[in-house]
Amino acid sequence: MKIALSPVLYVFLIILFLLGCNSNAPSVATSFPLLGTWEVKSIAWISKDTVHTIAKAQPGMFLFTPTGYSMMWTPTPGPRTPFRKLAAPDSLEIRSGFASIVFNAGSYRYTDSTLVTTAKIAKVPGFEKGTQFYGYRMLGEKLQLTMYDETYPDGTKPDWSGTWKTRFILEKIIPKTIAKPPLYENKALQIN
Repeated sequence: MKIALSPVLYVFLIILFLLGCNSNAPSVATSFPLLGTWEVKSIAWISKDTVHTIAKAQPGMFLFTPTGYSMMWTPTPGPRTPFRKLAAPDSLEIRSGFASIVFNAGSYRYTDSTLVTTAKIAKVPGFEKGTQFYGYRMLGEKLQLTMYDETYPDGTKPDWSGTWKTRFILEKIIPKTIAKPPLYENKALQIN
């Protein structure tokens, strides 16, 4: 059985379809101001009556893509101590190395002023699926990101919860354009 559509109904259905494909809702790629790579400039741990600050932070980065985040930072005021033998650290060097870095990566949700991250991988084994809660605001070209809470995968909270906040001041890293891409130079690996 063939159903005949009137030309007006046919045009109406096409317009309806095209309108459905053209959403005016902003995508994450255009609406989330944190997208990109951010360098950690300073870190402050803040309680009601105390502030501990690292005014010139050691290397650290926060990266936000439309589908995930990654963060790595150093909670120490001075440079990390290199292993004497990079491929064979002793137990004290391993402990020092572990204590001198923070990292995790995963997914996130956001509003116009809050960010909630959920770890897929973390420095601390067992924190996977843990969540961290941040407030954020733009300060000109810089970003103030303040972690105010954390929840472990089992629903419990760390001892510092409700007492301390960690405030990061971040600066966006603007990629440099390459005038001419480098050519592949290793001819031994080239396939003819």
